[in-house]
Amino acid sequence: MKIFKSIKYFMICFATIILEVTLGKYLAISGTVPMLSFCLCLVIAVNEKDPDYILYIGIIVGAILDILLGHGVGTYTAAFALSCWITYMLRDAIFSSMALFLTIDTFVLTIILNVVYFLLHILDVGSDFGTILLEIAFPTAFYNTIVSIVFYAILKLTLYKRR
Repeated sequence: MKIFKSIKYFMICFATIILEVTLGKYLAISGTVPMLSFCLCLVIAVNEKDPDYILYIGIIVGAILDILLGHGVGTYTAAFALSCWITYMLRDAIFSSMALFLTIDTFVLTIILNVVYFLLHILDVGSDFGTILLEIAFPTAFYNTIVSIVFYAILKLTLYKRR
C-alpha cells in the first residue's frame, strides 16, 4: 500500500518540479516567482503522518532542485527537509485548522528560507538586506501562501479524500 502512495507522490512531485523549472518565469507576477515544490512539500508535511516519509520527500525534492537549478549544493535540500520537519512538528501544536496553519507556516518559512538563502549567497545576490526582504521575500511569501492553499485544496479533494 505504501508503494502506491510513493508512486502517487513521485508523480505529483515530478510534475510540480517540471512545471516549476520550465514554466516558472511565466508564472511570475511582478517579478515574483512561486516556489511550487516548496509549497507542495509543506502541504504533504501537513497531511502525512509518518515523519520519516515527510523528511524523505523534502530531501529528495530539494536535492532534485539543487541539481536542476544549481544554486548551491545542498541549499534547497537542507531547507526543504528542515521546513518539512518543522511543519510536521508544529502542525498539531498551534492550530486545529490545518488550512490556517498552512497559510501562516508557508508565509513564515518562505521568509526564513529567503533570508537564509540571502545570507548563504550574499556575494552572488549583490543587494542589501532590506531590498531582499521587501522586494523578494515578502512578495514570494504571499505568492507561496496562495499557491499552498490551492495545492492543499486540490490534494484534499483528490489524494486525501478518504481521510
